[in-house]
Amino acid sequence: MRKTFLLSALALSLAAPAQNEVIQGIIDAMEIDSMITYVEEMSGEVAVDLGSGPVVINSRHSDHAGNALAQQYYELKLASFGYITEAQAFNATGRNVLATKLGSVHPEEIVVLCAHYDAMPPGGLYNAPAADDDGSGCAALLEAARVLQGIPFERTIVFALWDQEEQGKIGSIHYANAMAANDEDIVGVVNMDAIAYDGNGDKKARVHARPVANSMAIADTVFAILERYEIDIDLLLTNPGATYSDHASFWSAGYGAVLMIEEFTGDGNPYYHTQNDRVQHFDVPYFEKMAKLSVASMAALAMPFDPTASVPDWSGTGGVALIAYPNPTSSRSMVRMNVPEGGRVRVTVLNAVGQEVVLLLDAVLPVGERSMDLDLSRLAPGAYTVRAAREDGSFNAIRVLRIP
Repeated sequence: MRKTFLLSALALSLAAPAQNEVIQGIIDAMEIDSMITYVEEMSGEVAVDLGSGPVVINSRHSDHAGNALAQQYYELKLASFGYITEAQAFNATGRNVLATKLGSVHPEEIVVLCAHYDAMPPGGLYNAPAADDDGSGCAALLEAARVLQGIPFERTIVFALWDQEEQGKIGSIHYANAMAANDEDIVGVVNMDAIAYDGNGDKKARVHARPVANSMAIADTVFAILERYEIDIDLLLTNPGATYSDHASFWSAGYGAVLMIEEFTGDGNPYYHTQNDRVQHFDVPYFEKMAKLSVASMAALAMPFDPTASVPDWSGTGGVALIAYPNPTSSRSMVRMNVPEGGRVRVTVLNAVGQEVVLLLDAVLPVGERSMDLDLSRLAPGAYTVRAAREDGSFNAIRVLRIP
């Protein structure tokens, strides 16, 4: 049976009201200019280059050619931040875009940050810019992926962009049901859907939850983040929450989830599902606060990793060390190393006879620590060696990695 992790989700809301430096750093690092640029690119305000010259994403409706362009856009953005992406097909045209950041301590425990990238309405040119619904959530997710890339967390984070939400949450239902069928441990989901419109300037927003798994505890965490980091949003709780967005797919599968959304009922966006859902109608400071609140809440659930708690002391290793965890593992491993001297470093995976089977890194690195996500899904069971070598031969660190 899947664990609901009630106590761990409640930990933040019941702890002493002290700020976490990592979470504050995440809030500070998220840039509103970047998020607005992402929305402009995905809503057709400006052209984007997807590898074959500039194109305009006129629509992200599931029946429009722009939907496939949007998929490429998200994949390229996430890859540019250093992630390996997956296009998860669930029907003839539907594709979820996923990127995984492996947890450092409990990689089997998963926190999902998500938004849907498909759009309404259908038909014609510039018909579905969908800047607020849900370009705003998608942009916040991209910025989270950028900022969090180099920050280790105890739990695994999945950045998920759903397709065909507007047709009945089809993409997220597929993902949630598949995870439940595999008995995967999703400890929390934060869904962002329309987080940039505040027509009357009252700063009201809603978090939707209901007593499914640890959903109410996740909502408590959101309120704790709101208070602890003094984010200027008048947040209201809706319980039982609405089921019109992707968080509900996880409720149906027995997982804890919340929806972050603008005050949709009392101050709904009049451009919702129209050709005029454009970035020009955003309340930009409101959007920035909602994005930071959502991402910081997810980060709290994922639990920023304190390397001193479980990573070996680098001293006694000649100043260089290389670790891989979990180990053994059959899917993914986090490779973490300490570089005592700057310069070009090559990190490779070798098989039992010394042949290179994976080139993980070949780059000029500064002094310090670095983490890398290693995908092992294509390797056969056995013993492998992870090796980090400086170009001039000044160090050569190895670590045995076993795939059962």
